[in-house]
Amino acid sequence: MNTVIILAAGEGRRIGFRKQFVELCGKPLFMHSLEKVLDIFEEVILVLPEDYIDRVNVHPKVKKVAGGKERQESVFNALLKAKGDIVVIHDSARPLAEKRLFLEVMNLGEFDGKIVASPARDTLKEVVEGKVIKTLNRSLIWHAQTPQAFKREILFECHMRARAEGFIGTDDASLLERYGYKVGIVEGSYWNVKITYREDLEFVRKILCGS
Repeated sequence: MNTVIILAAGEGRRIGFRKQFVELCGKPLFMHSLEKVLDIFEEVILVLPEDYIDRVNVHPKVKKVAGGKERQESVFNALLKAKGDIVVIHDSARPLAEKRLFLEVMNLGEFDGKIVASPARDTLKEVVEGKVIKTLNRSLIWHAQTPQAFKREILFECHMRARAEGFIGTDDASLLERYGYKVGIVEGSYWNVKITYREDLEFVRKILCGS
């Protein structure tokens, strides 16, 4: 069995509101991702702010789990409920992720985890205190996205070790990297944008709703 975890518990600190509940094309943002995975996964877990657990109505097969203060804590709370051998994690702030990405990233092959990512297009500079230090090798740089897939037991182990050390990663793959596990790549799409700021929201609204 495979499990998908849809993260929709963020506070929206950078955008200024809980973007996962903003209405896009007649339904809340998180629903665009949730509906996409219902027929792909046997187990679907939706992570929500604790005060929204009883306020959100979803398909009966969906398990609702209360999130934590940080993304990593939200994933951990969901992992405690997950039963699948492979767990796929997706940010609800990426509503344009194609179904094929969920299917492809689950094919782990020789890896302990795989992430969707896109190669960098722009010239990248390392900058310290406003000064350019050097130009990075763009051919080695990829922009990490979600969905990301992992062997559940390994991901859970990495979360436990990170909690013991007080380490907070920017995504789940960074935990596997820290502890020496192998993470592969599925090439994603530049359309798979993450809504972080207000202009991102308007961009996605135009793509999804045509206005």
